[in-house]
Amino acid sequence: MSDQEAMHVTLVKYESGLGVPGIMAPQISNSVEISAAPNGGQIVRQTFDNNRPGSKQTGELSANSAATVLNLVTQLTALPVTSKHGGPDVFGANTVVLVRQGKQVVWGYNPGAGCCAGPDAETEFTVSSDHKAQFAEIVSSIYQAGETAL
Repeated sequence: MSDQEAMHVTLVKYESGLGVPGIMAPQISNSVEISAAPNGGQIVRQTFDNNRPGSKQTGELSANSAATVLNLVTQLTALPVTSKHGGPDVFGANTVVLVRQGKQVVWGYNPGAGCCAGPDAETEFTVSSDHKAQFAEIVSSIYQAGETAL
């Protein structure tokens, strides 16, 4: 993979709670997809109403905003993550995150989303309060960097 290949970040924000395990998915509030390369990038933000697509906004990222996103991705990929899908939302941010470079998944976090585990589910994977705070700050900063382009 070349260093010039875009990094793709997908953030899916859902309402508090993970739906009903095995029956009902959580309510998605919005998704943000950012493609960032050293020379700039693109963002697509989609809102949802009752899990149906609503409004959609697109924009171009400046080189500075793209560099910010790439730096945040580096910080994000340093956080611990379980290799298993599902389970409770250990970061507590109600956000699914997928980072890809080309077709290669670089880092991903996907809590149960109503499919595998309920709020009382046990987890073998835990994170520190520092990691929770870092995750929340990084995700918020990625959203903010993208907002500048909309």
